[in-house]
Amino acid sequence: MARAARSGPRADDTCRSRPVATHPAGFAALVLDRDGCVTQWGGGAVRLFGRPPERAMGRHFCDLLLRGARRDMVRRALNEVAAGARWSDVLSAECADGRFHDVAFDWEPLARPGAWGAVMVTAVDTSLAPSADASADERLALLNELSSRIGATLDPRQAAEDFMGIAVPRFADTASLYVVEGLLRDEEYPDLTADGSVRVRRLALSIGVSRTDECDWRMAFPVNEIVLYGPRHPATRCMVGGMPIPYTVTELATRDLDKITGVLGESAMGILEKSSFLNAPLTVRGMVLGFVAFSRKPDRPRFDDHDDTLAEDLATRAAICIDNARLYCRERRTAEALQHNLAPRTLTIPPGLEVAHRYLPASAMTVGGDWYDVIPLSETRIALVIGDAMGHGAVAAGAMGQLRAAVRALAGFDLPPDQVLRRLDRMAEDLDSIQCATCLYAIVDLTTHTCSLARAGHPPPILVHPDGTASVLDLPSGLALGLGDATFSRAFSTTEVALPVGSTLALYTDGLVESREQDIDTGIAALQEALGSPGDTLEATCAAIIGALPKQYDDVALLLTRTTHPNDT
Repeated sequence: MARAARSGPRADDTCRSRPVATHPAGFAALVLDRDGCVTQWGGGAVRLFGRPPERAMGRHFCDLLLRGARRDMVRRALNEVAAGARWSDVLSAECADGRFHDVAFDWEPLARPGAWGAVMVTAVDTSLAPSADASADERLALLNELSSRIGATLDPRQAAEDFMGIAVPRFADTASLYVVEGLLRDEEYPDLTADGSVRVRRLALSIGVSRTDECDWRMAFPVNEIVLYGPRHPATRCMVGGMPIPYTVTELATRDLDKITGVLGESAMGILEKSSFLNAPLTVRGMVLGFVAFSRKPDRPRFDDHDDTLAEDLATRAAICIDNARLYCRERRTAEALQHNLAPRTLTIPPGLEVAHRYLPASAMTVGGDWYDVIPLSETRIALVIGDAMGHGAVAAGAMGQLRAAVRALAGFDLPPDQVLRRLDRMAEDLDSIQCATCLYAIVDLTTHTCSLARAGHPPPILVHPDGTASVLDLPSGLALGLGDATFSRAFSTTEVALPVGSTLALYTDGLVESREQDIDTGIAALQEALGSPGDTLEATCAAIIGALPKQYDDVALLLTRTTHPNDT
């Protein structure tokens, strides 16, 4: 048996040894990139079109199946899919018997959040007689439902559970989905064990039996259980071989039979021994993430060659969605860790100043580049800074961290705000992670009760006077950091305003005042009105403003500061 490489079980090498079919197999699933080149070529495609993976991967759809024809049509189809639509048509494609058949192609997007990058293509040979594959339409409907049900979820476990709900009972009576242990953490495709065994975690289970038996089945096959399969077990053979493996329960190891018998009883084992089983690998990007185990009771037809093909295509779609969700969750965890470690844990507030602040990501599944800080310069001078690095995810969080660190370093030189922004702009031009960022830097002097400010493309601050009057400060806007315009980007200027005791200064990011339903000017006016009717405390005002937010589309940061008498704080 071939041993997996350091990056885990591979499907590429073993797939090449598969026999190529000499006649159409009915239907198949494949994946294209945004240019129309093949990135995934499953067993159904091998059997239907007669090309092994090494002859298909990386080739353009037209060159592979249509002999270069209809490129304009394919380009239009890709554009439709890029826009989020599905595309279907019947095309004459060269199949495994060397002849051209009418094949119905159904294209749909396989997108990660924020951008599309792949196309799932389902192919059905319409020239086959109904007797050759009477359930082809049902199988295609099953594949389409799978894509629509699990394609948008960002949770690997939820994707696995949704897959189980579709496969059972339409395709099988029971189904279990397993992933290589450690894969859902930050590990990259863990190795097989030294003896060729594989350690997997049961991620989801669906049981199409009576409710009376369901508890017993779940005791025998608990979700999240870690299982070690030996090198000759059908599960291991399925993953290492990269192809479906049908089997019967008598092929299982004795210890597995003893365990199942102890929970389900002898009568259940009698049913299992007459049932048919099928393991299909979860294959994506040339790697095997795990496998799906299907079973059918004796009163249903045993798994046949067409079922092997459908199981492989079902598992392929599930693998793509699970892996996309896994990678997205890993990126989110990375961004959250960056943001948590780089954002200020506690703010040092000197006597004479009160501060309230909030940060809200756009959603629980995303993090961005909004940030703020309060930096003591002396006993009576404090720097306030707020900024927004463009984008979301780890790149934006990393850019935010770099900007915050740079501002803290520059603050130590006690430079005026415009000089701080000029130096930040030069730094941003040299960092690829900072493509564009806005920033507002202010210095509050508690002795003179003044505040000097400068901004780089950031929304203007709002000053609430002691009498409750709120006004938007008219500061030169400057251009955002990192735009690289030598003429205008460093044309920052400092403005000084009075900040008497009892004044409140509001700094915020555009997510607080701008949305799809509200332009930024309207949002700023609404914030100005809210600040003119403050709560009992600055913290209450901050909470009320955040609580009154309409539907949120972007990250939100809010920093409120109020000057007080030193004895009041």
